[in-house]
Amino acid sequence: MSYSQPSRYREMEVLAMQPAQRVVLLYSHLLVLLRQARRHLERGEIEQRGERLFRAEEIVRELQVSLNHDAGGELAGGLANLYSWMLGEFAGVHAHPDLGRLDAVTKIVTELHEAWQGAAEQVLGHPV
Repeated sequence: MSYSQPSRYREMEVLAMQPAQRVVLLYSHLLVLLRQARRHLERGEIEQRGERLFRAEEIVRELQVSLNHDAGGELAGGLANLYSWMLGEFAGVHAHPDLGRLDAVTKIVTELHEAWQGAAEQVLGHPV
C-alpha cells in the first residue's frame, strides 16, 4: 500500500496523539459522518448515505473494541451498551431510512463527544 505524503503525515500525527485525543478525534469524525448521512438521507441519496453510515459503523466498532472493561467497569459496560444500540440504529436506518433514528444517535454522540472533550482537556491541561 502506498501512502501519499499528506496521509502519511496525518497517520503519524494520529499515532503521536494521546489516547484521549484519539477518542475525541474519533467522535469528531463520527459526528461529521452522521451529519453527512443525514443530508444524504434528506436528499434521497441512498449510496452516499449508506457509505457514510458504514464508515460511522466502523468508528463505533473501533470505539467498542477499544473499551477496557477491567479499568472502565460500569462506565465501560454502559458505553458498550450504547455502542451496540447505535449499531442497531444504523442497521435500522439502512433498512428503513428514518431521520428520527439518525437524529437520536447524533444527539447521543454529540453529548458523548462533549463529555470526552471535557475529560481530555482536564487530563491534558489544554484544549483538544
